[in-house]
Amino acid sequence: MDKVFDININENIDVVIDSRFKIKGFIEFIRLSFNKLEIRDNEYFIYFDKENIKKHKLLLQTLINMHKKIHKDETISKRIALNYRKNVKIIIKKHSLSFSDLIRIDIKKISSKEFSIEFSREVKSVYNYVKGLFLFHILELYNDKLIISFNENSKEIVYEMSKKNSIMGYKVEFHMDESEFKFSHRNYSIEGSIKEYLAKIRNALDLFGVNSIYEFDVVKKEYKRLAKKYHPDLHANKPELIKKIYNKKFMKIKESYELLEEYYKSKNG
Repeated sequence: MDKVFDININENIDVVIDSRFKIKGFIEFIRLSFNKLEIRDNEYFIYFDKENIKKHKLLLQTLINMHKKIHKDETISKRIALNYRKNVKIIIKKHSLSFSDLIRIDIKKISSKEFSIEFSREVKSVYNYVKGLFLFHILELYNDKLIISFNENSKEIVYEMSKKNSIMGYKVEFHMDESEFKFSHRNYSIEGSIKEYLAKIRNALDLFGVNSIYEFDVVKKEYKRLAKKYHPDLHANKPELIKKIYNKKFMKIKESYELLEEYYKSKNG
């Protein structure tokens, strides 16, 4: 079941947002920013207040950005701009998991060096979540299957992932031979792995001088410039120590670009 995010302009600017979106910070912003606000269960009614017009416009711009990101619709911003003085009604649509949302995930050892993860049906958000967990261990990619390097770290990830009952709002059911994925237990968590991964993404973005993965065109240009500057072939006649320094910088630039490229594809693929 797809996540819902709809905006309709009638007497009010009516917004319906699926609870599966990451909206905790957005809701906190609403609660803290508007005095003329009514809250009923999962409904937020924000009255237009000319004394607080900056916050009202910021709210509308946030809704526009969220809507455009999901629906790629450029017309909604013009319509909201023409109706910015209207009250805003936001309904958070609670999502309950049902059997129809179930995804079976089969994990099978192929050889001593690799294993497969197969999905019973194609759900992009679930597929990308799992792919992100194994990003540094992926050998091959298919629409409904991943081929993963079989090692201690990937076995740890399998163990922790298989404890989950849901992923990205979908029920999941894991099927595997647990004896094939035994590993040396240590303090490990998927959440910690994701935080480490996102920290690497942030460092890579900083390296190329951008704030967001959606500035990937800038990343590509900066990568070409830096790769050319530090390419080992351009420094072949320099002292050995200098060559090592430039080679190390070049490898960091290359690895950072490949990391961002994969992350960008997961967001827009």
